[in-house]
Amino acid sequence: MPSVLISVSDKTGLENFVRRLERFDEFRLIATSSTAKFLADQGFKVTKVEDLTKFPEILAGRVKTLHPKVLAGILSRPSKEDRDCLAEHEIEEIDLVIVNLYPFEKKLKENLPEAEMVEQIDVGGVTLLRAAAKNFARVAVVSDPSQYDLLIEDLDSNGGKISDGMKKDLAQAAFLRTAQYDASIASYMTRTLQADGLQGYMPDTMFVRLEKLQDLRYGENPHHAAAWYGSADNSAQYKTNMPPFEQVQGKDLSSNNITDVYALLNIMRSLKKTGACIIKHNNPCGVAMDDDIHKAFQKAYDCDPISAFGGIYGFNAAVDEKLATRITENFVEIVLAPAYEKKALDVFSKKKNLRVLSVSEELLKETFVSTHFLKDLKYMGFIVEKELEAPVSPDVFRVAGNVELDPKMKDDVAFAWGVVRHLTSNAIFVAKDGRSLGFGLGQTNRVQSVRHSLEQAGAEAKGAVLASDAFFPATDNIEVAAKAGIKVIVQPGGSIKDPDVIKAADDAGICMLFTGQRCFRH
Repeated sequence: MPSVLISVSDKTGLENFVRRLERFDEFRLIATSSTAKFLADQGFKVTKVEDLTKFPEILAGRVKTLHPKVLAGILSRPSKEDRDCLAEHEIEEIDLVIVNLYPFEKKLKENLPEAEMVEQIDVGGVTLLRAAAKNFARVAVVSDPSQYDLLIEDLDSNGGKISDGMKKDLAQAAFLRTAQYDASIASYMTRTLQADGLQGYMPDTMFVRLEKLQDLRYGENPHHAAAWYGSADNSAQYKTNMPPFEQVQGKDLSSNNITDVYALLNIMRSLKKTGACIIKHNNPCGVAMDDDIHKAFQKAYDCDPISAFGGIYGFNAAVDEKLATRITENFVEIVLAPAYEKKALDVFSKKKNLRVLSVSEELLKETFVSTHFLKDLKYMGFIVEKELEAPVSPDVFRVAGNVELDPKMKDDVAFAWGVVRHLTSNAIFVAKDGRSLGFGLGQTNRVQSVRHSLEQAGAEAKGAVLASDAFFPATDNIEVAAKAGIKVIVQPGGSIKDPDVIKAADDAGICMLFTGQRCFRH
């Protein structure tokens, strides 16, 4: 009679699975206490592990299955030597192991105290999975309820026997599961070390757990294969479900679409009022705030109507029919918002390829989580970085010179700094009255970025705020800004030329604010 060992925290589909197993052969059912109770309540005859081992579960359940009568029964090979050893110690072979682990990853999202998280680390379950997977030549191992149907189908196809190929596939899945599980725990422990005061701690070895969300048509270019993955560990830290939005309609997302949506969300999360943003090639071409979402959109659109063609449109308020009609007057790749009126969706439905994404309002709120991020250098490996402090607040900006800030300009200062943090360096952003006027992006010298942004802003630059992602290395930038009529400059400071730059701003009647924090983005 085959023996089946079951120890599961997730009992989804278990009763139905065991009933389907019964039609193939008689078997002895062995289970840990809570699983045994569940199965007995469903009418199954079950042997508790403690009755098998003649040793009780101890330490409040911490030790249940770590016993030779369990592990030897799983690890034994079909050799005379092994079977003689089992007979000598009165141990029965176990043929099928069904285990899923304590829900450590799910509990991460609950932000539990460390002592409670430690209790969610499974020891015995991991040991059972590894033992059964190691012995896949004889033992089958099921590590997830999603595998129940696959195993039944294999039994049906092979006359009630589990095929060697299925055993090997299940073993590979079990090893992958334990690797993922341990990686999540290791990442959590790294974060606790940082929380204990080692903010700059960079471990010798890092684990990145990625789970495929979907295959993509191709990557950045048609000759690139691509798929979209989510980091389970980062999702837990950010308390974000993956994917982070729901696709309401439209054709499948591409690699470029996903990176553009990421850029869009970064901008939208920095807006403190009702706002709109248009992204093109990973950078904004228009962004604005207004009490009226329709006006916010028009202001964002008017910044650069040519670039807005084929763009990614984002809103942090509900989209109604009027706004949907205005949006669809042009070619748009994606619309993202937290909510849509039904009539708005009716308007969008006439554009079958238009991708409409619904995002939670929670994700549109800017939060700071100190976590690692990777830069892929291909043949040169990876650089891993970690933000050690939150983005600096405009409340602590320092007036560097003698020209004081007009209190009426505070909102534009916060708006300008919130946007420039997400632009490609060298980055300059010009804003006035809660709307973008000009962008200077990715130039190899800062004065060229200043010129580009002011040329785009034109005459409206007079009385505006100019924000820079890094310090000004010379006074030529200030001279160009002064000529355009800029009233406030926001920059990190820190150049050896700061005294000259401050004097140039004072001479031009420009308020110079130092943030004390650089925000390069390469």
